[in-house]
Amino acid sequence: MTARYSIRVRLTAWYSAVLLLGLAIFATALWFAMEQRLIAQLDARLDQRIEGLRTVLAIEGRENGPSQLRAELAEFTSEVPEGSLIEIRDRAGAVVVPLDGRPIPQLGRNYRVKTADMAYGGEAFHVRAAASLEPVTAILRDFRYLLILMTPLVLVIAGIGGYWISGRALRPVDEITRAAKCISVQNLSQRLPVPRTGDEIERMSEAWNDVLRRLDSAVQRIRQFTADASHELRTPIALIRSTAELALRRERTTGDYRRALTTIHQESERMTELTEQLLKLARADSGAVEMPLTPVDLNAVVREMVSLCEASAASHMLELKANITTAPAIAAANPSAIRQLLMTLLENALEHTSPTGCVTVSVTPVEGGYTLSVEDTGEGIPPAALPHIFERFYRADSARASGAGVGLGLSIAQAIAHAHGSEIAVESEPGTGSRFAVVLRQA
Repeated sequence: MTARYSIRVRLTAWYSAVLLLGLAIFATALWFAMEQRLIAQLDARLDQRIEGLRTVLAIEGRENGPSQLRAELAEFTSEVPEGSLIEIRDRAGAVVVPLDGRPIPQLGRNYRVKTADMAYGGEAFHVRAAASLEPVTAILRDFRYLLILMTPLVLVIAGIGGYWISGRALRPVDEITRAAKCISVQNLSQRLPVPRTGDEIERMSEAWNDVLRRLDSAVQRIRQFTADASHELRTPIALIRSTAELALRRERTTGDYRRALTTIHQESERMTELTEQLLKLARADSGAVEMPLTPVDLNAVVREMVSLCEASAASHMLELKANITTAPAIAAANPSAIRQLLMTLLENALEHTSPTGCVTVSVTPVEGGYTLSVEDTGEGIPPAALPHIFERFYRADSARASGAGVGLGLSIAQAIAHAHGSEIAVESEPGTGSRFAVVLRQA
């Protein structure tokens, strides 16, 4: 099994490896720079010796003959540092001043050699000056030993420092980890500590707190949804059970039995509708609802829904109107889903509009699509209830809550709008009326 190391140890290891690589590159570059610098200084000294010979030729050559000049050159080479490593030959190649008894070409690679040609009074000389590389080699050798001794020490100190710095840098992560381990479904309201460092750890903490906030909100909605669903189902179940028990407690007339069965049938239908709506919302939440979009003429859908609701509008003494476009309004929609959405909005508007009021269904062209809206002249929605009308099981005295009175109709309609890549927008003024609108893109 592969050993797993902490981030702190891995950071220290990577830091030490990078430092070692950096030290190697730096030491190599410094080595070559120092070597070139030392050799350049050595070449400068050789050039100075050659220039000294030029000076001797310029001064002594005016006053002395060739034989005396050779003596002066020999005397000069004997007095300068490493003068024994200066060789002077005449035009014929004869040695005027020998190089310590050895020709310069035989000195080997441990010497640096510079050459020059000089001429004076018709006499030509070829000069070779050499210098030992041993001082340069000694300095570089000492430098190498220093690097070999200091590099491990620097790595150890840097590793210890890197380990300590990594610990300080990762300390907020440990605190976040400890806090995260204490958070469960029971205390999702707790938040992670956010270090105000302005770095990635602060952003990570804020991101996780946002996740916890959304998760807490989702869990709260699930709990509320479960409690409300249980409550809504408990009432019809209790009514069905009590009705059946009363009917079976003693012999009753046929009319009593029919009334009991009618009550049981009505409550069973209500339970069936509620269960179907709950299943729709559950499938919508899980993303399992398949809602393929096809070209749909919204004008035809509006005419169909208005025709179906005319009888209901007449029973409420309401005027039901349809404002549609002259040309076909073809939008990308799911036919059955968009009919359900429009029916929900229509039923909601008819239920909350007073007699002699008016409900208007409109199709309006907008950029890139069409707006499908339902507007009424009813009681309106209080501002406090407006943000909650699409919440499941939410009901208020004057807020919309269709779906057999259980508060699921608008939630399902909003889920359908989301499946179409849109959202139901609401405008309402208490005592004036409301307008529900959804924008569908053009097919």
